[in-house]
Amino acid sequence: MSLMVRILETLKSGGPMGPGDVAQRLAAPRYRVLSTFHCLKELGLIEEVYSKGSYKIYTITLAGRTLLEEAEKAGGLAAVMERLTLAQPSHEEAAGEAQISSGI
Repeated sequence: MSLMVRILETLKSGGPMGPGDVAQRLAAPRYRVLSTFHCLKELGLIEEVYSKGSYKIYTITLAGRTLLEEAEKAGGLAAVMERLTLAQPSHEEAAGEAQISSGI
């Protein structure tokens, strides 16, 4: 199971907590957990609920919960990501749509 999923599950079951607390619970290197937190935040899967100096507390978002549910149904996060990737238009298709909508 990926660290990303393990972090989301920890926040879902344990409630809001900081990266250090999650690293301890998962027995994972703090630097890896912290970098994964940054990615999860950028993706909108977790959000900061408290901050004082460098101390931050995060919680899982609705999008994070939905991703976990979809991953469970699909048999893993990789299957969900593949499905999302297949649903996205290619660069060429996106460029063509942009030209059509702009009248070019």
